[in-house]
Order: sequence, then C-alpha cells, then structure tokens
Amino acid sequence: MKKHNSLTSVTRKVTFVVAATLVFASTSCLTGCKKDEKMAPEAVTAPPPSNKAVATVESYQSGTHNGFFWSLWKSDGATGTVNYANGNGGNYSVNWNGFNGNFTCGKGYSVGSNNYTIGYNLGTYSNSGGGTFGWYGWSRSPYYEYYVNETWGAVSPHTGTYLGTFETDGAGYNVWTRWMTGKNIDGGDGFRQIYSSRVTKTSTGQNHTITFANHYNKWQSYGYTLGQLNIPAIMVSETWGTNTNGNINCTIWAQ
Repeated sequence: MKKHNSLTSVTRKVTFVVAATLVFASTSCLTGCKKDEKMAPEAVTAPPPSNKAVATVESYQSGTHNGFFWSLWKSDGATGTVNYANGNGGNYSVNWNGFNGNFTCGKGYSVGSNNYTIGYNLGTYSNSGGGTFGWYGWSRSPYYEYYVNETWGAVSPHTGTYLGTFETDGAGYNVWTRWMTGKNIDGGDGFRQIYSSRVTKTSTGQNHTITFANHYNKWQSYGYTLGQLNIPAIMVSETWGTNTNGNINCTIWAQ
C-alpha cells in the first residue's frame, strides 16, 4: 500500500486494536491501517444505501450496528471534516472535505476468519488522495496486517515485494508483501503486511464477491500464513494525504 507516514500509522493501529479488542470482549461482531489494494466480483441482491446516524470523526470510535461491527479512526493531528454514517443493514457511508492526515472506517465483523465470503456493492467512490477500499484485518502469532484491495484513490498504495498474480471471483489480483517497522497491534516492534490488489479497479453500482479463503490460501502458498484471526475484520475505507476530498457509500453482506 503506501508509505507508513500516511496510510498505516503505527500509533493508530495500536489504538485501534486495543480499543477493538475491548469491544469484542463485550460484544461479538475492525478497521485499521492500510497500504495496498485489490479484490474480485460477483452478484447477489444488496439493500439500497441510506444515510443515517452521522458521527463526527474522533481519534477512535467503534460499536455494533444491525449485527455488524463498525469503527472509525483518525490519525493524531488530522484536520478537516470527516463524516461517517451507518445505514441500513451492512450499509455505511463516509464523506470528507479538506482533510489532512489519515483515517479509516468501515463495517464488518468483530472476529476475523479465513473462510469469510463477503458480498459488497460499492455505490459511490471518490477519493482525491491516497487510500484504499477493500477487506481488511490483522492476525496475531505471527502479526500480519492484511488487505484485499478492490479499488483505491488518486495515489496508488502499491509498494513492497511483488509475489505474483492469480485469479479469483472473476478478477485478477496482484500479491504484495512488505515488512513494516514500528509498532504492531499489541505494541510490539514490527509486523508484516500482505495484500492482494485487484489488477483492475472494481466497478461501482454492481454486486461483487470476495472469497477470502482464496487470498488466504494464495498467501500461504508464498510462505505467508496468517496467525490467529480473533480480532475484527472490516470492509475498510481508508484515505491519507493533504487537502483530500471524497465520498464512499458501500453495502456489505455475508454470502
């Protein structure tokens, strides 16, 4: 994805995981840092998007809504306007204006799994800065930050070591990895990023599918096996940069 200075601020990850872990313990249904993008498609019927329950961004917010876990994180010192809203079912929307810094938000589940099959419909996507949209989470023992990137903003997040290309859910994906210095989700030193990025950006207004097991297995074939997935995973919207603007409206559902 992109350089750690905007996309994946370690501080933000640590805050995220600690806060998210507390939420998981009391409820049962993530978001975080990013750096790379891509994913694949398929069809199903998704509910129409709606705007409801706006929340002004703070350093970290999370909760549950209609059976989904949601979270919203903003880097320290960020300025500008960010508005997040939970809609019906698995829908959420976010819009931002004149934003300086890094934020992530999204809806998903409080516990990750290598067997999730996620349906989604990206109704709108506009991002003048860096960033990504796709399936996102962490693992422990070993620490991995993972992404399945479906699309991204004006600035590409692809960096690191290219491992290869494969096809799943009707699309091609490039696989990348990189070692990150800094703090992992539990405050320790260093972690690895692994991600699949769609060769061509996903379309808006259509139903798509992410079969996460296919990405998990492909990463494993390259020698990168995720650890424990007992922390949240979300369909993340992430942005970083200076004076960025954009809006995203997305609905997810379990296949």
